[in-house]
Amino acid sequence: MEAAARWPRPVDGGENVVHNCPHGGRGDEETIRDGHMSLVRRGLHSAFAAVDTFLPRLRGPRILIYHQVGSGRSHEMNVPTEVFARHLDWLAHFGDIVSLEEAVERRGEPEAERLSVLTFDDGYADVYRNAFPLLQRRSIPFTLYLTSGPIESPDDFPHWPGEPLTWDQAKAMHNSGLMTLGAHTHTHPDLRHVDEATATREVEISNELIESRVGATPRHFTYPKGWWSQTADPAVRSGYDTATVGMGPSITATSDLHTLGRVSVMHSDPQFAFRRKMITGGRTEAKARRFRHRYVGP
Repeated sequence: MEAAARWPRPVDGGENVVHNCPHGGRGDEETIRDGHMSLVRRGLHSAFAAVDTFLPRLRGPRILIYHQVGSGRSHEMNVPTEVFARHLDWLAHFGDIVSLEEAVERRGEPEAERLSVLTFDDGYADVYRNAFPLLQRRSIPFTLYLTSGPIESPDDFPHWPGEPLTWDQAKAMHNSGLMTLGAHTHTHPDLRHVDEATATREVEISNELIESRVGATPRHFTYPKGWWSQTADPAVRSGYDTATVGMGPSITATSDLHTLGRVSVMHSDPQFAFRRKMITGGRTEAKARRFRHRYVGP
């Protein structure tokens, strides 16, 4: 029997893999409602950015969080392809777009705040179709944090908010020499709410699948939803060279390499808000999100 048969389906009945994003057909009322919500979100992000103008510059490299590019879905995880291209143009003028490994190595340099790292979470086919050609054309390195379950067994993830990559697509990006391949668990649970054995299993299964399907050992990890977990911390530290969280503190020479902060890029970020996030790190938005989710951690 194929070894994959023993790998589990999503924990908690798959609830943890839902990103609260639309999936499937949409009615007119839902489209109008999403349009109104998008305007509200754009207003909020503009307000957060305006407050951030009074903050000092973020120190160290900026590690950006993307999910989907040009998927056609009107939710916060999707950035239109043309917007993503504008981001690349702006970042090229802002400083240097480097690999995750280079940013970590240079994080203590005086000019490290000019370094940007592109990371993509989960593993969606639109990243291969829409973002990868732009990155190839410009020879820009990037990191993909791969959730292995939806790629290995897509039928077990009916609520996954987008078409997952195939292993062949992941391998093609890896073979390009531009991509650093990282892990993002097997079923994308909130690791704050699982026991240590489950957290360890999520890490081990993800690593095993990536190694067997792509031929690469993931040395980097990001926590699902960006939330650090004390329960999962030992398995993450022993399994990876670095780990990232969502919207953490500045990255400096003394930073903990297993709780590196990232800057979230959203569908409703106006260009002004995106630029401000790159300068000050989106700290006001980060504080608001942590307060709303009652998150305590790095």
